[in-house]
Amino acid sequence: MYKIIHKQVIAQDIKKIDVAAALIARRALPGQFVMVTPAAEEHQIPMTIIDSDERRSTISLLVHEVGPATRRLGGLAIGENIYQVKGPLGQGSRLEKYGLVICVATGVGAAQILPVCRALKKKGNKVIGIIGAKSKKVLMLESQMRVVCDDLFITTNDGSYERKGFATGLLKELLEKYTVQRVYAIGNVEMMQAASRMTSSKNIPLRVTLNPYMIDGLGTCGSCRVKINGEFRLACTDGPEFDGHAVDYQDLTQRMNVLEPKVWHEPFHPTVPRRPGFAKLLKSLWVSTKR
Repeated sequence: MYKIIHKQVIAQDIKKIDVAAALIARRALPGQFVMVTPAAEEHQIPMTIIDSDERRSTISLLVHEVGPATRRLGGLAIGENIYQVKGPLGQGSRLEKYGLVICVATGVGAAQILPVCRALKKKGNKVIGIIGAKSKKVLMLESQMRVVCDDLFITTNDGSYERKGFATGLLKELLEKYTVQRVYAIGNVEMMQAASRMTSSKNIPLRVTLNPYMIDGLGTCGSCRVKINGEFRLACTDGPEFDGHAVDYQDLTQRMNVLEPKVWHEPFHPTVPRRPGFAKLLKSLWVSTKR
């Protein structure tokens, strides 16, 4: 069992929890994740380790309450136990001293890019952060990102906070303004693909974190396979971070949409081929005996 030590509301339907997990805290690297099972017979949830404290033997996770399992996890109180936390899993991010680095994230991607920014800063890089959110109401981890970034820019789709627009628009401006050595991007597929186009034209290395559907996080099911340089790789064991210029974004989009609910706009009436009934069969047999 893994006890919840601290809990904090970050934004609408989003909570940060600190969990007692001594072994994971000692081994965790930026970019790695855990598979969390809130209660017995619940399915596992892949969650990025946004922080680890070896001294306190805790890891920090961000819970986005979007389904039954995440709502149950978010509903646990301080002092209650999580049934299972498995990890750390995946490969840690590639982090060195590069110079000027831009880290851009949208939505819950801010939770995943926070430990990357922190580690890049410790390596001696100048880090510019960009967070994109739909509105101020769902913006998360602003104060934490300001601590680990030299400069932080925020965009909201509806203009309710700071700059109105999309994170990609701001990324384009910064790439024109500065000589950037590397870019990290985490968020929706469209944003990462746009970042790939922008950085590719300027020969700037790009690292992206992919979040396809995962079942066990150990590479046994193959549900999280993604196409990198024309070959299939597993996000749970080979990633989740990959070369952003090598990702097949069309294939990734199809995989991300597999679990989307389908809406039928017209009634569906299945056609069943007509077969002779039992009475008709008996009649045909009776007629054949008369001949």
